Amino acid sequence: MPIYNTNDSDLDRLVEVVEGFHRENPFESSSIRDGMIRFIRGVLKLEGGALLDGDGTFRWRGQGSIAGDWEVLDGGVIKVGSVLISPVGGGRIMVGQGPVAIMLDGGSGSLTMGNVRIQEGKIFVNDMVLDPSIGGGALTFPNGSRLEADAANTGARLIAGTAVANVGDVASLRKGSTSVIISTLGVTVNAPSGEEILLQGAVRIPLASVPTYAGTGLPVGTLRLSTSGRLERADGT
Repeated sequence: MPIYNTNDSDLDRLVEVVEGFHRENPFESSSIRDGMIRFIRGVLKLEGGALLDGDGTFRWRGQGSIAGDWEVLDGGVIKVGSVLISPVGGGRIMVGQGPVAIMLDGGSGSLTMGNVRIQEGKIFVNDMVLDPSIGGGALTFPNGSRLEADAANTGARLIAGTAVANVGDVASLRKGSTSVIISTLGVTVNAPSGEEILLQGAVRIPLASVPTYAGTGLPVGTLRLSTSGRLERADGT
């Protein structure tokens, strides 16, 4: 049982307790006022699996990072594992790094995967471009040559400089006004007026495919060029 000195005053003991609190200054340069905690050059440290939970708006000024499964880096970049979400250039999402990285760029509307880029409906592979807006689709090579399908998708053509090669039901090779056309009707060689057509090597023409002409008395199989420039053979009459 405690022994009290009757000469002591309860008020004196209360003053001593208040003075003790004043000397201790447990909040150092901190304060609690109107429901707010203020730290001046202080540190708020949560340990032992503590949880910081709140409702409302989170606002932070200055540089900083949040370690763990995700980080907020300088410039407002959010990093989640190997994924970066950046506000730069209208917004970007990058997965991975280096030559195999995948990047979705909201500013340019492009998707880049290594050396492949998809933008404005086109596919860029290094210096080659696949463009579906040209006819039935076209592939342009680094040297400027282009392979394109016709709009009806019945064939394709290769354009190299001023030369054009068509492949399909009717195949043709054209350069300027000179052309070679291959169709079910045969092979047609067109040359500008006054130009020669040179055939080198062995040329074989099946006689059965050459139209006949009559009334000349020439031996059967005799070949001639008609006034229209057509090759004909005599039927012997």
